[in-house]
Amino acid sequence: MAKVQMGPGTSIYPMPTLLVGANVDGKPNFMTVAWGNIANAEPPMAAVAIRVKRYTRIGIEQNKTFSINIPSADLVKEADYCGIVSGAKADKVQACQFTMFYGKLGTAPMIEQCPINLECSVVH
Repeated sequence: MAKVQMGPGTSIYPMPTLLVGANVDGKPNFMTVAWGNIANAEPPMAAVAIRVKRYTRIGIEQNKTFSINIPSADLVKEADYCGIVSGAKADKVQACQFTMFYGKLGTAPMIEQCPINLECSVVH
């Protein structure tokens, strides 16, 4: 699937299931997030709620970057898996057969199979 660069924008309304990606100790990992929202229009910002003890959060804190990937309905099993299995115990990229890519930030893994990918830097 060819990706189209649309530039910054508020692209995650309404609140779909999100797959948040981060490199943890250099290894890509994804987790399912239900609480995501637009935080600001200009500059464009998104907010995701992630518990302190989540494995993916370690990577977000290490790199100060993450991705928000919005899966289509055909990825429901993969999204469920990413929500119930810890990346500390399994390689979710391999288990879900995700094709990964990186954008301009270089440290926020994104999922090719997802129709929408947002590459994010931590602001707060």
